[in-house]
Amino acid sequence: MSRSLTRTTPAAPTILYTSADASPQSGAFRCLLDMGKEIQSWGFRSVLVLPQRPVDSEVPSDALPTYVVPLPRPRRGRSILQYAGDVLETARSAARLVRIIRREHVAVVHVNEILDIYAGIAARAAQVPVVWHIRADMSSWPSPLRALLPRVVNALSAQIVAVSASVRDEVFRRHGVATSKVRVIHDPGPHPSDFHPAVDGSAVRRELGVPDDAALVVLVSKLVEPKGHRVLLQAAPQVLRSFPDTRFAIVGGDVDGAHHRRYADGLRRMPDELGIGSAVTFTGFRSDIPQIMAAADIVVHCATHPDPFPGVVLQAMAVGKPVIASDVGGPREQITDGVTGVLVPMADPEALSAAICALVADPSKRSSLGRCAATHVSSTFTSDAFHRALSEVYEQVIRR
Repeated sequence: MSRSLTRTTPAAPTILYTSADASPQSGAFRCLLDMGKEIQSWGFRSVLVLPQRPVDSEVPSDALPTYVVPLPRPRRGRSILQYAGDVLETARSAARLVRIIRREHVAVVHVNEILDIYAGIAARAAQVPVVWHIRADMSSWPSPLRALLPRVVNALSAQIVAVSASVRDEVFRRHGVATSKVRVIHDPGPHPSDFHPAVDGSAVRRELGVPDDAALVVLVSKLVEPKGHRVLLQAAPQVLRSFPDTRFAIVGGDVDGAHHRRYADGLRRMPDELGIGSAVTFTGFRSDIPQIMAAADIVVHCATHPDPFPGVVLQAMAVGKPVIASDVGGPREQITDGVTGVLVPMADPEALSAAICALVADPSKRSSLGRCAATHVSSTFTSDAFHRALSEVYEQVIRR
């Protein structure tokens, strides 16, 4: 276990943020880092407990003291023996976290993922209140887990923050968990200094070999099945029949796990199988997402499960791009159909291809949607509104 701070008794209440997923591709993890940084401006002190140090250069260690400890991350498809090992590791991680909570005089433990059970157990053992952030779509999870987890979270939490009304309904109401602890607080949009309509994407278009007069359709997501990459690739042939110069870019890296690797390998074979290989580029993981978004004429987010509150949708909107998203989950709370973007039926390649063709054919509509989208993000999904609501939650649970 490593730490970057000696034992102190801080004047400001200390919030301990923890997540077993510290992947730079995780939108939830990026939100955790932003919370840890920004909440300090609202009268709190932050401490991180993570399985590895963040690679984000914008997170200096002296600004966010970080403990690095082994944290369990349950995975699907494991044996009974492996799951038993996960239970043992959860107990060990909880014991480590209890010691950190006491050393840092923590006032609130903020749990960033529904699966981070170790944190709820540790906070209960240390008699410190938990704010549990729920960002999960559980629709594809095994039934026993879908039924059990909401009840565990409700029992261990002082307050629950749902990233969208969709998440609140899917995780709690749908599974018969009646609770007054849930408060919906939408994640803020991206930082306006990074994502704004003036970002220049011309270098990315040159890199991808996209002519100035060709439309570029972009999907940004790690290569996991629920994000719906297959739906876009299935829609592409119809788009190319009407607009043969259109190009498609799938931006995102692979994820650990055998089933994820099988999905990614099959995905990369699809363009050649469909006869559209020359029109599709897989870029892998990229850190220049603002420029990627700026290069696009259309950004697609065609998730095949209710995506809780996709940050990439707000990123594209903030850059002033028209977004086509599945009409399910968080995008319904981000996009007004036909005004700030376009919503299409989930897992429907024909509807998606029709929406793409309509926008490729109508540059003025693309511009109108993009302008309205950028205004909507900058006025509605603000960092101040998010952190004000979050600080109110912390103050309430500390008083209680």
